Amino acid sequence: MRSVWRWCFVGSLCAVLVIMLLPSGPGSMLPGQDKVLHGVTFLLLYLLGAKAFPQAGYRNKLLVRLLGYGIAIELLQGLSGYRSMEAWDAVADMAGLLVGWLWVLKKQPSQGCCG
Repeated sequence: MRSVWRWCFVGSLCAVLVIMLLPSGPGSMLPGQDKVLHGVTFLLLYLLGAKAFPQAGYRNKLLVRLLGYGIAIELLQGLSGYRSMEAWDAVADMAGLLVGWLWVLKKQPSQGCCG
């Protein structure tokens, strides 16, 4: 079953990358909605990653690697010419990751995630 979670995690990473690098449409979002989406996306990525890699020693590595992934996406957006790089997006990513990290820590201190 763990390999299914891992494939879901990798597929989600790929989907997030593609979605975040697509040209954005006209600004139809409410103020702050973009940051909420970043936070929720990275919360879900962390929870999925924790399910895919439930070893207790991997939690911190997952946090750092997903933060690096979020920063890399921001850099790629800045290079794209049609998206913008925003430091606040990385802050929102980190907030979502921290919520996920705390959730996993509180929920299953020795097993990983989401019971």
